[in-house]
Amino acid sequence: MASLGCPYTCEFCIDAAVPYQPLDTGPIKEDLRFLLKKFRRPIVAWHDPNFGVRFDATLSAIEEAVPPGSIHFIAESSLSVLSEPHLRRLERNGFRAMVPGIESWYDLGNKSHTGNLRGMDKVKRVAEHVNLILRHIPYVQANFVLGLDSDSGEEPFELTKRFLDRTPGAFPGYSLLTAFGQAAPLNREYQRDGRVLPFPFHFLNNNQAMNVRPRHYGWREFYDHVIDLTRYSFSWRSLLRRFRVNRGVVPRWMNLLRSVSSEGFGRLRYYRGIRRRLDTDRHFAAYFEQETTQLHPFYVDLVRKDLGPLWAWLPPGALDHDPTAWLESPRSALPAPASRTGPAARRPGLAPGTLRPSTQPVLQ
Repeated sequence: MASLGCPYTCEFCIDAAVPYQPLDTGPIKEDLRFLLKKFRRPIVAWHDPNFGVRFDATLSAIEEAVPPGSIHFIAESSLSVLSEPHLRRLERNGFRAMVPGIESWYDLGNKSHTGNLRGMDKVKRVAEHVNLILRHIPYVQANFVLGLDSDSGEEPFELTKRFLDRTPGAFPGYSLLTAFGQAAPLNREYQRDGRVLPFPFHFLNNNQAMNVRPRHYGWREFYDHVIDLTRYSFSWRSLLRRFRVNRGVVPRWMNLLRSVSSEGFGRLRYYRGIRRRLDTDRHFAAYFEQETTQLHPFYVDLVRKDLGPLWAWLPPGALDHDPTAWLESPRSALPAPASRTGPAARRPGLAPGTLRPSTQPVLQ
């Protein structure tokens, strides 16, 4: 990690309320040098929510620590950071996979470097940018959040299909809108509106369960759109196009294997099962419509299967929680952080010396 928090203010994100904090580059250089002594061409994934905000400082640290190309890197970043000069430098220093967050075709223009562009105009600009990235970085996953309040009707899903048509080499990563307790400012509004479902934490992995009732969709309509988009994204036509345009053996086979396993075919099968139960199982549909808080046996059985022998050790009541706990707590009246710019203080709860924040100015 080269930083904590994020300079952007995507209110649904768990990093939105964490002020951006660059970390001291000294330990980073030490770690990279250590890895190079222990492994031949290691693969290092940066776990920053938004890598490269202080681009020159971070890349200079990498260049000082290890020879170019001696380590293969994977990072999640925003399109606003990935200009062509930056991409050339990333390519030279061994970056082999990038995960830019596109998220929405209607919001977050500062993060995607598209300003006030919306809809199809944003699709064209972002597709052009992602294709530019693919000319320098062989593996790109483009991330989207499905079910945001800015979405309505079939248009956001159709726009994503047009993006895939224009960028056949990018692997699409879809996350269902999820509220993680007190982790994001917007979660308080979801709770105030009575839109948070009490799905156990076990399922809050952005795809097994969406615990926020969509603002502009009924559940059946929403899952119809999700299934249609997933089917389009991982059709054999799309898979073959992606395989042909990807460069290199690893990107080609990685995309193919991800598509035919749990992330593509498996997820489509799972969503179809959810949609079918919404029509055929009254108890299942009642949970989604918030007519009951009793978890359906379908989900209980999934937890039991996943935990295996550990199921016997799960405490009574572990699958239940109050989805409006934040709203009802005294802390719910506390204001959100007033500023997300400027040098950030050490995060509370960390022991002294655990992190060494940089004294250099952060992104303004």
